[in-house]
Amino acid sequence: MDFIGRFEEIAGALKALTGTEKMGKIIVYTPPEKKDEPETCGYMEEGIIRGYYAGKDCHIYSNYPESSRETSFYKEKEDRIIKNCLRKDRGTGKNQKKNKISRKKDNWKKRKEKSRLPEGYTLRPAVQADASAMASLYSQGFELYPTPLHMENYILETMHSNVLYFLVEKYGKIVSLASAEMDPKNRNAEITDCLTIPSERGKGHMKELIRALEKELSERSFLTFYTLCRASAPGINAAFSSLGYAFTGRLVNNCRIGNGFEDMNIWCRML
Repeated sequence: MDFIGRFEEIAGALKALTGTEKMGKIIVYTPPEKKDEPETCGYMEEGIIRGYYAGKDCHIYSNYPESSRETSFYKEKEDRIIKNCLRKDRGTGKNQKKNKISRKKDNWKKRKEKSRLPEGYTLRPAVQADASAMASLYSQGFELYPTPLHMENYILETMHSNVLYFLVEKYGKIVSLASAEMDPKNRNAEITDCLTIPSERGKGHMKELIRALEKELSERSFLTFYTLCRASAPGINAAFSSLGYAFTGRLVNNCRIGNGFEDMNIWCRML
């Protein structure tokens, strides 16, 4: 995710490491001035995160030492999900500019009023006392996950470092939650760890959480928000699309989540 020097010199070390560690995929985050270097070493560009480096784009290149890992098994389904998201956006395009302006002008009180959460629901930042319940919810929601969110200690550790968590409660019980992994140096934040319990899906909780995270991050002078979300999950893709995020690529078999390796769509938005 961060390298210095010529990539050609690094590529040899990476190739040797994949053989030793039996890795199936190498992923390289590349600044624009170096974006041609991975390609000359046999890497292919899978997507872009706009504004990742304090306003400059990040080009994501990948290489597959394990050739089977390169094949997307659900490409047609995932393409349909993106097509549906973009079709819905075109249908509401005339209102998008107006909505973006109004979001910038809204203060927190107005934003809270606009969320219109039903009676009994509250949205707030997570605190240390929530960590145990959060870990339990994540362990129920994801059989596999790239980070150990099922561990209370891990959640507490990240709360004290670079991760901001928000949650929605229904009469005091957590029903939906999401986080922002912050990179203050580059002024970007990844919206991630998005989960809503099955009985509460389709009620707009995740959109409200994303808006709340965006507002907090904006006040901290972050420039870019992005997410890597499951390409086969219509709901989360639709949520980011409807909030003005741009689809900028797909990372094939990128991480172990759910039942195994899954494709991840990139959505990003710059202030």
